[in-house]
Amino acid sequence: MRLLLITLTVLVISCTTRDKENGLFDNLVDKETAVVYLGQYNLDSVPSEIGKLKKVMSLYITKDSTGGWAIYPSSSELEQMTEVPPFRQLPKELGELTNLQNLGLVGLDLKELPDNFGQLQNLDSLNLMMNKLTISEEIGKLKELKNLKYLALFGNKVDSTDVSELKKANPNLVIAFD
Repeated sequence: MRLLLITLTVLVISCTTRDKENGLFDNLVDKETAVVYLGQYNLDSVPSEIGKLKKVMSLYITKDSTGGWAIYPSSSELEQMTEVPPFRQLPKELGELTNLQNLGLVGLDLKELPDNFGQLQNLDSLNLMMNKLTISEEIGKLKELKNLKYLALFGNKVDSTDVSELKKANPNLVIAFD
């Protein structure tokens, strides 16, 4: 029995030490596709360690893996929700993931995009649904994404003027916003 306890103790200690040596998202570093549910990492916002995912070409980040159907509030309720805290920001390291072609940042309570967001020049598809962005304030960053073909904005503050301005800068862009 004593030998069993010693063996279990050594095993637990070695597992704990190994977990501490492995950093956040280390299991995704060599992947081309990554899905990050912040709740699974006990996080409430995107950490700077996201910058480790240099090889990732398709990245989807959301709070939780709710699984199943979601019922979205009416557009009038959505408009009110965009003004209610919490408000979150993305780390600048996200803008350094220049291999990204597809990016989903869904339901993260984002109030603004990082200043270097326009560096994501390989982005083909961008899903920003269910955040708290005011698109008129982010339009300059979005217009820098010259290769963007699809943009989802449902659940943010967006109006027809914003859509027209984005379409003028990128006539082939498909925008989903209502």
